[in-house]
Amino acid sequence: MYKIFLYDGTFEGFMCAAFHIISEGIDKDRAIIVSKNEYQPMFIDSVREVQNDFKTFLEMRKGIIEKTDCSVFKKIYYAFLSDTEDKESYILRYLFLLLTHGKKIKYLYSDDIANAVEKMAKNVSREIGKYMGLMRFCETNEGFLYAKFEPKNDIIKPIAYFFKNRLNEFCWVIHDVKRNKVAIYDRKKVQFLICNNLKLKVTHQEEMFQMLWKKYFKSMAIEERKNLKLQQQNMPKRYWKYLVEKN
Repeated sequence: MYKIFLYDGTFEGFMCAAFHIISEGIDKDRAIIVSKNEYQPMFIDSVREVQNDFKTFLEMRKGIIEKTDCSVFKKIYYAFLSDTEDKESYILRYLFLLLTHGKKIKYLYSDDIANAVEKMAKNVSREIGKYMGLMRFCETNEGFLYAKFEPKNDIIKPIAYFFKNRLNEFCWVIHDVKRNKVAIYDRKKVQFLICNNLKLKVTHQEEMFQMLWKKYFKSMAIEERKNLKLQQQNMPKRYWKYLVEKN
C-alpha cells in the first residue's frame, strides 16, 4: 500500500510533505506526493493531506542549505517549477540522496535521479533567462503596464520578482495565459492570483508605438540576409507569439 501525501500545489507545501516523509522515516518507494488538485482517489491508498506550514518550510530550507549549499536549494526549487510529469517523485528521491551524500550530491553524474533533477532545473533556468530578455510590456487604458506569455514551465514567480527590481517605478501585470496566473505589482509588493478571461485594451499611443516599431523592424531587415533557421536557433519560435515585431 502506498502512502499518498496531498499538498496545495505550492513549493512550500511540497517541502512540508517531504518533511513529514523524511522525519517519520517513511520508505521513499512507498510514499507519493501529489497536488490535491490532481489526485485521483484509489481505494487501496492511504491518503493524508499535509498543511502548508511556513515554519516547516523554513526548517527544510535551512537543513538543505546546511547539508549542501544555496545553489542546491535553488536547483530543487527550479526543478519544482518544471512541467515534467511526476516531478514530485524525482525531487523527493533527490532529497533522500541529499541526506546521504550531502555536498557530494552535485557530483553524482552517474545517478539517474540526480541527473533528472539537474536537467529539469537547467531547463527552467534557461527559460527564465529567455523571458527576462523577451518579455514585452504594453501600456493599458487602465494605467498600468501589461505583459503576457505562455511559458512551458511554471516560472511566473521568478519572472515577476526579476521585474519587481527592474521595473520598480511602474505598476504592472504579468499574465501567464497558459495557466491563468497573474502577477500584480503596485510599486510596493507583488501579488499572485488566478484570473480567467483577463481582457485589457492598450492605449492609442501604445498602438502607434507598436506600429512604428514594426515598420522600423521591417525597414532595418536586409531581405537578402534573411535566415529564419538561424533566428529560430537563437530564439525558438515558441517565444515569438507575443513579440510585436513577429506579429
